[in-house]
Amino acid sequence: MFFDHSSLWLRTSLGYSPGARSEPLANFYFGGFGNNWVDYQNVQRYREFYSFPGIEINAAGGTTFARTLLEWDLPPLRFRQLGLPNFYCTWTRLAFFSSLLLTNPDLKEEYVNPALGVEKQRVVDLGAQIDFRLVLFSHLNSTLSFGYARATMEGRHPTGEFMFSLKLL
Repeated sequence: MFFDHSSLWLRTSLGYSPGARSEPLANFYFGGFGNNWVDYQNVQRYREFYSFPGIEINAAGGTTFARTLLEWDLPPLRFRQLGLPNFYCTWTRLAFFSSLLLTNPDLKEEYVNPALGVEKQRVVDLGAQIDFRLVLFSHLNSTLSFGYARATMEGRHPTGEFMFSLKLL
């Protein structure tokens, strides 16, 4: 049935920067889906190590990090006739994901200084993205994507993010 051909992925990434934690250019920064409104890159950018849907761009950062992403991809639903002869949708695909991000996990408590942006952060999100493959004039493929994620950071209120993107060609 529908769930027989779904896939479950576990993606992990680690990072280390030898620079000073108080130096902004020595830190890794995370946040957002990463898609632009009109785009030309991969539509599933929530998979990239720097992406973290549900929080603002660059809202989390540190010189060391560990990130884990669990993703469940459902098989595409294919359409025979959805649209007009010169503009139609061939398939749609839905993915659910959840991530855990730890920044500066090696930081000792005596070195934590939120005023300088030197702190441990733990962020968790849960989200979904749906993609529609559109065809214009029988040969020009585009992908219309919608996504939503909700994230929580320790000591802060939960935040949400909506994503809309059109990948051309």
